[in-house]
Amino acid sequence: MAVRPELDARYYLQHFQELLQFVKTHYDPCLTPCASTWLADFEQLSMPAQQLLVRMLNRKGRVFAESELYYAEIGPVAPLLSELQQAGFIAALSAAELPDFWLRLTKETLWQLLQLAAPQLTLPLAVKKSHSKPELLRAALALPVDWLVLIAQLPQQYVALQRLDALNYLYFLYFGRVEPNLSLFTLRDLGIRQTGQFKQQFSPRFTELATAELAFQLEQAKLALADLSKQLKQQPADAESLLTPWLEQVQQWPSGTTPELVTKRSERCYQLGKLAEQQKLLPLAQAFYQQSNGFPASERLVRLYWQQGDTIQCQRLLQQLLEDPSCDEEWLFAEDFYQRKFSADNNSPRRSQLTQLLHAAPQIGVDELYLGKAEAGLIAHYQALGYRAFHSENNLWLALFGLWFWHELFEHQDSALHNPFERRPRNLSAGCFYPQFQATIEHKLTQLAAPNAATILLSALTAHYGKANSLFYWHSDLAEQLLPLLQYAPRGHYKNGENDKSGEPAESALAPILRAMAQDFNRHSSGYPDLLLIKEQQLQFIEVKAPGDKIQRHQLARLLALNNAGFNARIEKLQWIVDPNRLYVVLDVETTGGKAGTDRVIEIGAVKVQAGEVLDTFSTLLNPGRTIPSFISRLTGISNAMVADAPTFTDIATKLADFLQGAVFVAHNAKFDYGFIRAEFARCDITFDMPQLCTVVNMRRYYPGLASYSLGKLCEEFEINLNNHHRALADATATAELLKLINARRQLV
Repeated sequence: MAVRPELDARYYLQHFQELLQFVKTHYDPCLTPCASTWLADFEQLSMPAQQLLVRMLNRKGRVFAESELYYAEIGPVAPLLSELQQAGFIAALSAAELPDFWLRLTKETLWQLLQLAAPQLTLPLAVKKSHSKPELLRAALALPVDWLVLIAQLPQQYVALQRLDALNYLYFLYFGRVEPNLSLFTLRDLGIRQTGQFKQQFSPRFTELATAELAFQLEQAKLALADLSKQLKQQPADAESLLTPWLEQVQQWPSGTTPELVTKRSERCYQLGKLAEQQKLLPLAQAFYQQSNGFPASERLVRLYWQQGDTIQCQRLLQQLLEDPSCDEEWLFAEDFYQRKFSADNNSPRRSQLTQLLHAAPQIGVDELYLGKAEAGLIAHYQALGYRAFHSENNLWLALFGLWFWHELFEHQDSALHNPFERRPRNLSAGCFYPQFQATIEHKLTQLAAPNAATILLSALTAHYGKANSLFYWHSDLAEQLLPLLQYAPRGHYKNGENDKSGEPAESALAPILRAMAQDFNRHSSGYPDLLLIKEQQLQFIEVKAPGDKIQRHQLARLLALNNAGFNARIEKLQWIVDPNRLYVVLDVETTGGKAGTDRVIEIGAVKVQAGEVLDTFSTLLNPGRTIPSFISRLTGISNAMVADAPTFTDIATKLADFLQGAVFVAHNAKFDYGFIRAEFARCDITFDMPQLCTVVNMRRYYPGLASYSLGKLCEEFEINLNNHHRALADATATAELLKLINARRQLV
């Protein structure tokens, strides 16, 4: 086992100085006056004071007791706190820091404060030292006293960090987001986090102060909106007063000079619109959506116009979206909504395009052994027909994109990786990748149709395999999926038109897919079909829909894009096949409690059923290795004495696994029983994975309208014998009778 390196005692300070030096080198034009002053003041501190401050910055919260700040490598704290306070990095507590102070407080110190407050009260304290900390805190917050005066009387000094906005701005310049600490540096030094695999020279993410400040403002707004969402849940009556000031703030945000800032501004406006809509503040929501840019805010605006009866504005906006859509999903929505609401023949019911596509999809029968594993079931179906079948989904296309443009994404001197920790170029989400490398991208897209395209891809895969990135994940059969894409992809249109006479070959059908990802990665990086099928040098892509599944609009967009490019891409609906000779094991457990992770099984009863006939049974008490609670003994009749000499689960694990082999796991409330059996197998280091059928769910489905679906009530309803309820074998035997009822109805469907 690899030994992790020892870190120097000053590693916190070393990391911090590394970050500051990077920022000063790369972002000098973007430093605000506050940030520049912060840097200058920090450099004037003594090294021990720098160490102490950085230690505080890397801990949770902004309030600290002097007694918490002793570090052997730093030494006496009091003079360093004085130095930091004189430089303005810390200060005595003010009213603004009291919420953080209460969170930091120990129960003992809280009681000390209550004792200090007692002489100022007209009535005795209503709490005792033995009360819980939350009870003491509630009592303290209700007292009419000046807490700052009392806190100053405590034996330990409390201080609060200051100037954090300037520090967060420095962090933002480095990371592109506000980080709470420098743990990434520590993980790097310990060998846990890989860095430096792509390039060593980094360009700044911002070169102008105004752009950097707007980006920071939008990042702060993202964090503030998360807090606002929580606040609205707690104070829904104050929703309008909480949201209205944001509209003025949004209107003051510059529209942005880069695609990334335009996108981020739009995202914040959309988030605010959703919050306002959730609070039924529809005019406010509409105002926020109007400040956003494109989809999905455009969809919400259309729906709000329609909801409020403004059909003229609704139709006008829909026509604009159809004439100039910002993305495929926006066009699909607008076309579908317009047809349903404004077409000449809108009196007859009309399915949405999504519903129609799903309705028209062919149905494929798949064995119910694959319940809950639809993709695996369809893979098995096609493998039996001689196809090579893979569960590919988004990763296939992301890997192809990442490997084909690896140099431009990760290694080029202008690659938008701005520090050693970044693994996804920021120009992808910002929409800058294609304009930045357009000529190179278009040249590489033509190479997709070259005879040696598969060789080019294999070389890239071999050179970069295993390098950590945030685009796609590596796996052992990635080459087996990717190379046929290059080899068998059909030829699409000529680049210059369908009837191109230039002699240039038609481009690969892969080219428009990768071009769309390069141009708008956010919109075109997800929603790809689940399966890749390969047979006789033909490729097929299947979006799998199990019973009850819905197709999402971005999935429809990807299917249409693939078909337009020349691929065979479609939806296939699964229909579970009920094999009359299917083997089932109906199982019930009795346990020490309701939590599979901590409680244990004390009895297993199982019945093996085929074609409605009981083939075998399995029943045993189990020693759980702990005391059975009295209420469980009263419920089940199973006492500690009864299980004292019983086998443990480990003793019967192999025998039970053999009994379950090749069957469908059936139980009444299967999630409970399956969870306990899986947890018990896990304790034996045995992987447990079976298809499941729940008799509660299926009795509700095939016998609706009953007053109760408990095992006892169902047995009464259908006159099933249940003589020893809450004993495992009796309950399993009764549940097997429910399975017969369910299968009788299922086979009629």
